[in-house]
Amino acid sequence: MPETFSLRARGVLVRAACVLALSSAAVLPAAAGEWRALVIGIDAYSNVSPLKGAVNDARDIADTLEAAGVRDLTTLYDESATRDAVLGSWQDLVERSAPDDILVLSYAGHGAQEKEWIAGSEEDGMDEVFLLAGFDVSAPGNGERLRDDDVAAMLRAAGERSVLVLADSCHSGTMTRSIDPRITRLGTRLVGLPPFEDDVLRSKPPHPVIAKAAQGAEDMEALPNVIYVGATVDGQVIPELMIAGEPRGALSWAFARGVEGRADLDKDGGISMQELSRFLQETVRVATEGRQSPSLNIGGGTRAAVLPRVDDDILTREDNTLTLAASTANALPVLNLMTEDHRERLKVLEDGQADLFWDVEEGDVLTKFGDVVLRGQARNADGFKAVVAKWMFLSDLYALSRERQPIEGKLNPSVGHIPEGTAFKVGLTSDEDGFMAVFALEADGTLRLLAPDKVADPKGRDTSIAAKSPYVLNLRAALPFGADHIVMVRSAQQMPQLVGVLAALDGRKLDTGIMPGLLKLIGQSAVAIGIAGVYTQPAG
Repeated sequence: MPETFSLRARGVLVRAACVLALSSAAVLPAAAGEWRALVIGIDAYSNVSPLKGAVNDARDIADTLEAAGVRDLTTLYDESATRDAVLGSWQDLVERSAPDDILVLSYAGHGAQEKEWIAGSEEDGMDEVFLLAGFDVSAPGNGERLRDDDVAAMLRAAGERSVLVLADSCHSGTMTRSIDPRITRLGTRLVGLPPFEDDVLRSKPPHPVIAKAAQGAEDMEALPNVIYVGATVDGQVIPELMIAGEPRGALSWAFARGVEGRADLDKDGGISMQELSRFLQETVRVATEGRQSPSLNIGGGTRAAVLPRVDDDILTREDNTLTLAASTANALPVLNLMTEDHRERLKVLEDGQADLFWDVEEGDVLTKFGDVVLRGQARNADGFKAVVAKWMFLSDLYALSRERQPIEGKLNPSVGHIPEGTAFKVGLTSDEDGFMAVFALEADGTLRLLAPDKVADPKGRDTSIAAKSPYVLNLRAALPFGADHIVMVRSAQQMPQLVGVLAALDGRKLDTGIMPGLLKLIGQSAVAIGIAGVYTQPAG
């Protein structure tokens, strides 16, 4: 049975995980009608691979709405999420709503594709599908799915009401970088489907909420005045990730941070679509080490829409602890000694998905994403400690960057590991004029000052950056191989103290003793921070 809550209502920008769309008949004012929501999350699939984080994402969305005071909130988790329950709950929601209400339809679970029902209606010849808990490829279970045309009909059934659609599922694609087999990862929210021999949905009369909605040619995201946020650009598969100690979708986590006010970049109390786009694109990209690149399309009628922020910290689960594991028990004394020195920051995991995994025999260090972040140079405790120090600092820098304005980072080429000797470019684009400092954190923990160039500009005068004009670094893959991170700090004034400290540290490995002071100095200087990860590997 659906679970319904009754609470006092006020506006909120809610979180999504893989797709977000806002369909509204007009620009959405902060004081619009009541919010009403149907939230669906499915981990426990009967006949396809189960998930671990979809219900977490759905509960997070429900928690956000509840904290915002939504008084009409229906939830369907796992086996309660049947096709009839979803369509019936949506029909009831529409019927009890007023024309100026905002409706929320949220789905977290498996996605798939099937051959299009109407030839020529889809560019790729495939319809997108949301799979419900009882789905099976055979009848009658194959009727437990929602096709994209079903969802579009549900939106049309809402009439002139504003509708916010949140869907944490992905339908097709490939990984941006291969995942090292030494890392056990969580699943993806993607299921491959064979052709249906006996499709229940083709023979079964449509549900009233679908039958009543006038058939249209528009895709869900192309309906008038739609704001569409996809967790990725087309062609990427999104895995579930461990974020803050829980299986999650990266976009839902980013929305949580945004809802708490971090997406309100100009601090005016509302979140514009431009602010939302900038915040999500950079936060998700950084959080997934470039594996996930969200996309956002805004219909003309909603381009100026402003959604109110929630002032409470709804999800204060940011865990700054870095977890460690190793390929052999012989390394445990080293790991345990490191945690003794940094009790609040490091934790050893003997089982599970650690943030950093030390392959002692190969001298490699890998992340929970399945990336090799240092190749062949962590053959002793000092080598591994240097990598851990870098990622402790990087973790703090990520957290600080979410409190500042984002700087767009782009890598060319953007897919795969860059082989030794290959040229590549990193572009960093600021939204405002200002002054910059740019440095690299190399795979082995070495800091390199990149701008100002101490050779070409020894006095550090050439530190200005123009709005919308990318600052481009022309680089070449070289030792140490693994993950390098390019960091840009932007300030309204010149930063001689920060530049001086970075120049003094140039060519040195980060030391845990100096990291707090350096982070504090960056925090005092930075109006905006951008971070771009670059993954390299030996030739051949």
